Amino acid sequence: MVIVHTMNDKANYTQNNFKWFVGGTCSAMLCLSGIEIKEFFLNPNACIEVYRRGIPLARELFGCEVAMPPISTPLIKYGHVNTLGAKLNFPTGGEVHHIPPFTDINEAIRQLQKPVDFAAAGLTPFYIDFRDKLQQAFPDDHVGFGWQWEGPITTAWELLGGGFMYDLMDKPQTVRQFLEIVTVSIVEYCKFYCKVEETRYLKPWPDHGRVCDDIAAMVPAWMWPEFVLPYWEMFFDGPVQTKMAHCEDMRPEQLKFLAQVALTDYDPGISPKLNPKIIKQNISTPFGWRLGSFHYSTMNCQDVSDFVFQAVADGASCVFSYIESIMCDEATAKKVQSFIAAAKEADQLLSQGMPRQQIGQRVSSAGRRKFWDNWQQ
Repeated sequence: MVIVHTMNDKANYTQNNFKWFVGGTCSAMLCLSGIEIKEFFLNPNACIEVYRRGIPLARELFGCEVAMPPISTPLIKYGHVNTLGAKLNFPTGGEVHHIPPFTDINEAIRQLQKPVDFAAAGLTPFYIDFRDKLQQAFPDDHVGFGWQWEGPITTAWELLGGGFMYDLMDKPQTVRQFLEIVTVSIVEYCKFYCKVEETRYLKPWPDHGRVCDDIAAMVPAWMWPEFVLPYWEMFFDGPVQTKMAHCEDMRPEQLKFLAQVALTDYDPGISPKLNPKIIKQNISTPFGWRLGSFHYSTMNCQDVSDFVFQAVADGASCVFSYIESIMCDEATAKKVQSFIAAAKEADQLLSQGMPRQQIGQRVSSAGRRKFWDNWQQ
């Protein structure tokens, strides 16, 4: 998740209320260019080489219909919490990870009540300078600022670690106070981010203008009205223009709350307890359905096509996939082309007025047995 970039126009559905895309990632470009991931995160020159070498190689392998990631400083979702005291580790050969800065919720509240100069805190100056170097290397492109944030519940967990989940049960009143302070801090950080990006509002994609809050899925459904929804609403009162959410691993009983917050777009990411049919039965919110990079190794081209047609038949407003490092071979590239071909066909059929249920007839007999009762995310 840390180094995935998405297409900028994913939310712009066509007239038939359907969109598809396949997006490249820096993970794939690192694999193809042979540059060490730690260097990519910490060395502007290495990052520049990843884009210069990786993009042509990715296009050669996967074709021009795969959207390459926009040029940006490394996408690190721990930027905000780093400014609040969370140390980051950059291991050789692995993703960056954070260390929760607090073990006591009351101490966290006291510290977060202090003003923060986001521009000067943590590694922010380093990544602002990093961005300047990338902009010099790519003067004709808008270089993004990948020093980002997470949603309220995920941020609370990042700050307190596993202790937050105990506090949620044992200290509900204190947790409400903490989540309010956390969310105010997120909104203020987003305003700072907009200044860096020289924009009034967070861009809808990739992921900037949506609440990304996977840890919210770990909050029991009966607690959502009190411990999730109010803080999502606070986020949406910030510099965003639409109500969109990314929350992985949700349960069916939690879906109804997405309607209550009036989302315009829902990304379930990888959610093993859901499928398009379940989502459509519970909410009318437009939603995407993702074919994860790890799925391709156990699927053939027919499986991939079936995945697309069944997702469309069952109500997905968007089908999408990301090219990541484990996919950088010719056999998988052919499967990606199957995904693209099926998505384009589904889009065309919807445009011609074909009912979604009829599109499901394009699923093979084997696919009908697999999706979704025997489909394991």
